[in-house]
Amino acid sequence: MHDRIQCGVRLKKKKWSGPEKYFVCDQFETSDHILFQCPLAIFLWTFFRECLGCDVVATSCLSLFLEIVEKSRGKKQMLIIFLSAGALWSLWKSRNNLVFNEKVMASPVVLIHKMLMLIKSWRPLLKTKMKPTADDMMNLISA
Repeated sequence: MHDRIQCGVRLKKKKWSGPEKYFVCDQFETSDHILFQCPLAIFLWTFFRECLGCDVVATSCLSLFLEIVEKSRGKKQMLIIFLSAGALWSLWKSRNNLVFNEKVMASPVVLIHKMLMLIKSWRPLLKTKMKPTADDMMNLISA
């Protein structure tokens, strides 16, 4: 991602009047922090790993994709990328809800439910032969 998403640190460089630190943990808001290093992100990625039995431990987008490429192949690799995209998008949308709408999650578990709803809504985009495996992975997450 080359740290191009519009987070606090990048927006401050453009004279944004909002905070440079993330509301959740009072750390500088970078894309890697929001998506991988914040306690909420760590919670979601740990849950993701435990449910799917993956040993991916990413601290940035680059490390996430390098680990996926190195540790999985074929259909499993594509589905982990698919599910990871859902996790990343859920983290980003939750951050935006907090920053722009001042909506605080009642519990980090809400993030898991948001991710599940998102990837279920994306399911029709998968190739037919990948859907049963995707359903199995989503069932593991929702169990």
